[in-house]
This record gives sequence, structure tokens and C-alpha cells, in this order.
Amino acid sequence: MKVYHLYLIRDDIAKSYFGREHLLFDLFVRFTRARSLSDKKMLYKQIQYITKPLPQLKLHHRVEQSLLSSHLYKRAVNVHTLSSASGDVCGTLTIKPQYAILESVGNLEVEMIFFEILRKNEMTFLAMEYTAEQCGWLNPIKQERKYV
Repeated sequence: MKVYHLYLIRDDIAKSYFGREHLLFDLFVRFTRARSLSDKKMLYKQIQYITKPLPQLKLHHRVEQSLLSSHLYKRAVNVHTLSSASGDVCGTLTIKPQYAILESVGNLEVEMIFFEILRKNEMTFLAMEYTAEQCGWLNPIKQERKYV
């Protein structure tokens, strides 16, 4: 099972940290591993500063509209579930106010479907998979070249 935490990063921060996502990932890892309350508060404030709240209604609507035609799609309040006909592939997308969680079992098919829907709606989603220590943008930011 893979579990991805998806955060919507502020545009200016995303542009500044493109190519250096590992620094953002490190911040989130330090937050999850922080023992003292003072460290956790300080890291939480930093995370609040660099992230944007998720447009929940918009995302729920877009996910539902994209997957409604599939008879293998189900929705319960804030959770969207998609499974394969054979049942060996399954994924759930839980949309919370500050982040989303994508849990998937099986191959990458369900992950890619959810990632594609999210990518089309917001430009600066950063996905993090803590157990594999990986992170990446759903929609890579094109860097502008500045000629002097």
C-alpha cells in the first residue's frame, strides 16, 4: 500500500523551490517526527506559511465529475474511492481542508487517475510518500529563462 500526502504549495514558494523539493519534504518529515511541542508549533507555522488551503468543494466536484461515469467509483462525504473490476487495484482520495491523502493498493493505474484529475485543477500540488522518502510535483513548473 502506498500513501501520498498532497499539499497545495503557494505559487511563489513553488517557483522558488522547484528542483529543490527535497527541502520542502525535509520540513514535512521534521514536523511528523518532532517530539517537543515547541518544535512542532514552529514547524507547523512554517508549513502553514508555505501551503494554501485546498479548494475542497471545487476538488470534490471535479473528482466526482471525472469519475461519475465509472461504475467502480464511490463517494462518501470527503472520500473518493475507485477500484478495478478485478478488485486487485483500489485507491481512496481523502480531501481535507489543508491537504489530501491518496491511498492505493496494486499498480499505478488508480494513482495516475487521481493525480491527473488533481493536476488539471491546481498547478502547485506537491505529493509526498514518506515511507519511500519520495516527493514530487504533480504538475512540474516550467522555469522561465531570463536573458540579461
